[in-house]
Amino acid sequence: MGRLSAVVVMLFAAIACGGSSGPDAAASPKPAATFTMGSMSASGVTGAGQVYKGAASFTVAIQLKGMVPGSSHVSHVHIGSCSKPGNVAYALLQVIADSSGNATATTVVGEYYSMPATGWYVNVHTGPDFSEPEYAPSVSCGDLPST
Repeated sequence: MGRLSAVVVMLFAAIACGGSSGPDAAASPKPAATFTMGSMSASGVTGAGQVYKGAASFTVAIQLKGMVPGSSHVSHVHIGSCSKPGNVAYALLQVIADSSGNATATTVVGEYYSMPATGWYVNVHTGPDFSEPEYAPSVSCGDLPST
């Protein structure tokens, strides 16, 4: 009975200390690609992004700094590149800066990641929508890799 008690105690200790059911149980998904978000229109807004591929979808995550604190920005995946802009391919979630001017936004796009030959890029615009002409220019842009 003493050995059984010791085994039970060791089992509970392993569970309490973060034991897992396998080697990947606590691993976070690895991005299929990473990209840089560069400043546009002399905004000073820069950051990074990641693409995560799913079976029938992909996820775009961006992290930005240098934004106006509390500001809100419409964002999209566009066809083309930052240097050769094109039309909107997919709408992304609204990018909202915190009180320090930092923002993160993660959007799941319900389609397979199949980039056109002309490329894709993430564009974060100046304003929360396109209701005013001054909202359209970009504050940050990043070309997506063709993974």
